[in-house]
Amino acid sequence: MTAAGRMSAASAVAAMAAGVPIVALTEDRSFLALAGALVALSVALGLLARHGGSGEVVVRLVQLLPAALVPWLAPAASEPLALYAETAEFVRESFAPMPYQSGVALFSALLLWVLYLLVETLAVGLASPAWTFPVLVLPYLVPTVAIYAETSPALFAFPAAGYALVLATASRNAAAGPPGTHEATAAGWRRGVLTAATIATTLALAGAVLAAQPIPERFGDRTDTFGQGTVQLGDPSIDLIRNINATADRTVLTYRTSDGEGQYLRLAALSAFDEKGFHLVATDLVALQFGGDLPRVGSTQAVETSVEVGDLASEYLPMPWFPVAAEVPGDNWRYDPRTLAVVAVGDGRASATRDLAYTARTARLPGLETMLPTLAEPGEPGDGGLTLALPPGLPDSVRRLAVEVTTRAGAETAGEKALALASFLRSDAFRYNTRVAPGTTLGTLEDFLLGSRTGYCEQFAGSLAVLARAVGIPSRVVVGFLPGTERGERWEVSTRNMHAWVELSFGNGVGWVPVDPTPGGATAGGGGTSSASAVPSSAPTPTVPTAAPTTVDDPELPGAGAQDGLAAGGPGWLGGAAGLALALGAAPRLVRAAQRRSRLRPGSDPARAGERAWREVRAVVLDHAGPWPDGTSRQVATLLGAGLDEDGREALWALAVTVERGRYDREPAAADALPALVGRVSRAVERRWAVPTAGKWWPRSLWRPGR
Repeated sequence: MTAAGRMSAASAVAAMAAGVPIVALTEDRSFLALAGALVALSVALGLLARHGGSGEVVVRLVQLLPAALVPWLAPAASEPLALYAETAEFVRESFAPMPYQSGVALFSALLLWVLYLLVETLAVGLASPAWTFPVLVLPYLVPTVAIYAETSPALFAFPAAGYALVLATASRNAAAGPPGTHEATAAGWRRGVLTAATIATTLALAGAVLAAQPIPERFGDRTDTFGQGTVQLGDPSIDLIRNINATADRTVLTYRTSDGEGQYLRLAALSAFDEKGFHLVATDLVALQFGGDLPRVGSTQAVETSVEVGDLASEYLPMPWFPVAAEVPGDNWRYDPRTLAVVAVGDGRASATRDLAYTARTARLPGLETMLPTLAEPGEPGDGGLTLALPPGLPDSVRRLAVEVTTRAGAETAGEKALALASFLRSDAFRYNTRVAPGTTLGTLEDFLLGSRTGYCEQFAGSLAVLARAVGIPSRVVVGFLPGTERGERWEVSTRNMHAWVELSFGNGVGWVPVDPTPGGATAGGGGTSSASAVPSSAPTPTVPTAAPTTVDDPELPGAGAQDGLAAGGPGWLGGAAGLALALGAAPRLVRAAQRRSRLRPGSDPARAGERAWREVRAVVLDHAGPWPDGTSRQVATLLGAGLDEDGREALWALAVTVERGRYDREPAAADALPALVGRVSRAVERRWAVPTAGKWWPRSLWRPGR
């Protein structure tokens, strides 16, 4: 094999090795096979071209030919613009490790193929193999920058090994001499390999240390002093809003209960509260052998829950309340005696729950409506006032609100006050919406209680905990999972079932009682059938104006048909350059047109169809340089509709109500009329605002996608 052939083969192996770190972002591995096929074809075509005496420029062009086979190897690529728009939306709303998606697989494969072409161009065409390192390290930087998944510095070994191979091959080629110098050649080759290995190892170690520094732990900072004092655990609420809003919903665990009822599965309790919100405190972990007295309240029912965890990477063990005993494989599980949270210790604790099967025995408490009125006294958790403390910056208006709510309800005992506060948060005065700022900071909770009164489970839970403390009831915020969806004899819990609720402490041996203040949430008994954190709105739903779905006038953006002219390039380099310039100029318009078709395509999920339609309306308004208000779908329809004609205003309101039902109603509205509604709103927007000249070629919505 010639020197160029050896370097081409080494570049191919190096590119494939460099692509291995991408597996941290996706559950799919098929992209490696597709990339391998494209790279192998390019290597073979390059060898043939060089064998025929072609120059490096011709070799580069010949190696691009496998791109023509992409639609055959991956049928999803037959509509590249629509696939690009769909994939961009999927990646933006998903989290690592992502499930299989055809666009992600295809673009990952193309990334590795282009990587090979760049590496070979540097190593062979430009005779600069040392400069391949920045190219080879790119696939490692992708999962490193993506904070959604833990990226092990050990993955750096793959691009480092590829780089070592390229340098070793370059040394081997450089050491080749005229006939009769075999011994000198072998010695030079060995020295070259040793030098390349030393350089690559040094770079790998230095790069791994430097690249690992900005990588945050998935669940926050922690120490390794298990059994030697306090331990700072990770905060599971970090992933709460992202999991709730994720469109790529997936089942993470299933369980079966002895009484057939669903169970809230708690991960951790956030006991401390300050200006930055509720958070964990350092704790002592002890052997997993629950102790303490059972809650002395009414009649408790013994329940056995068998849990099978799938692709859920966590150091916390999902556990029903109130835990009495647990049988968990392995000796790396401990629990916090104060909060009864069960956590893993030792190496690999951050993913200890994955593919784990265990059994828990719990005492199911009575329902809140019958239990709370019987609880007279607040509890004494013995935590030095930690779960009663309120920061100095808490507005007096929040304290007054807690007193006013309980006084207006005539609540005298601690249980009656807790029930009054929970009922207040579940009333029509508050709206559930996940399109808000996350967290439980003082500012966020003040706005939720006294301003917008719009938020999601974290704000509902944080507000109840604060109001309860204001009337003397110890409280803490709990993060875990809703009961999920009943499937035969088992319950399925998905990523979007992640949820936050509250535990309140009562005296006379009762202890901590779970209370869910989010509208539609279940309570202390633990049962429920909610399938997501989004819950039905308590406000009445107005009649949705209907539109005939059979005839849809769906105007495309101006220039949507420009794709037909892309094939009309002139001959030679001048024609190719003109065609390339035309393609680059028309690309944003074509992407926008494909994006619209993708968003208005028929789908089986009405809720997702409604969200896509709402994003399309927002894009149309932005394309026309119109203002897009902040707020809920109804608030947007009210503010934006004031500037539209009657037909557009009516269609926008109908679409807003449909979107709201998709978010919060267990039975979303049908999606058949959505394209017609979007078309009517689009025409009204066009009548109200003209598209700027630059906006026709560079739609503003592509640069301000948002939600």
